[in-house]
Amino acid sequence: MKRTLISLTLGLFVVTTIWSQTTYITLTGGYALANLEESDTNANGFRINGLFEYNPNDGVLSHGFSIGYIGTTANSSNGQQLEYKLNNVPMYYAPKFTFGSGNFKPFVKGALGMHFSSYKRISNLAEFKDNDVGFYGGASVGAMFFISDEFYINLDYEWAYLSNSYYSNGFMNTFNLGVGYDFW
Repeated sequence: MKRTLISLTLGLFVVTTIWSQTTYITLTGGYALANLEESDTNANGFRINGLFEYNPNDGVLSHGFSIGYIGTTANSSNGQQLEYKLNNVPMYYAPKFTFGSGNFKPFVKGALGMHFSSYKRISNLAEFKDNDVGFYGGASVGAMFFISDEFYINLDYEWAYLSNSYYSNGFMNTFNLGVGYDFW
C-alpha cells in the first residue's frame, strides 16, 4: 500500500509538471549592424531567426534554442573600391527571464553558443573568400505582446559578440520584429 501511494504521488507530480509547461516558437526578422575590421564603415543588412523555448511550470525562466541567419554588406573606398559580404549562422542556447503577466511580457534574454561565418571581399584587383567558426554570446531585451491566448508579437534588440577576425570589435547589433505561437 505504501509503495502504491508513493508511486501514485510521483506519477501525479510528473504529469502535473508536464501539463504545467509552456512551449513557444518565435520567428523574427529585422535589421543588423556590425563593424568591419579593415574598414571605417559599418556593415548593414538583415537577420532572420527562429527560437524554440521551453518554460517549465510556467515560471519566469525559459530555456531556448535559437538558430538564424545574418547577412550584411558594406562598401568602402580606402584608395580603391571595396565591397564586403558577410554571412553568419548563429546557433545558441537562449535563457530568458520574463517579467509581468497578462498580454504584455517584457523580457531579458541571453545568448551562448557558436556561429558559422563566410566572408567575401571584392576589389577591382582581387577577390578574397574565407569561412570561420567561433563563439557567439550576447544579451537582448524585448517584449511579447499577446494578441490572443496562443499568438503574440515579439519585439527585441540583441547585442552580440562574435569571435572572428572579420569585425573590428566583434559586436553585432540587431533589431527584430516577429510573431510567435504559445503551444500550451
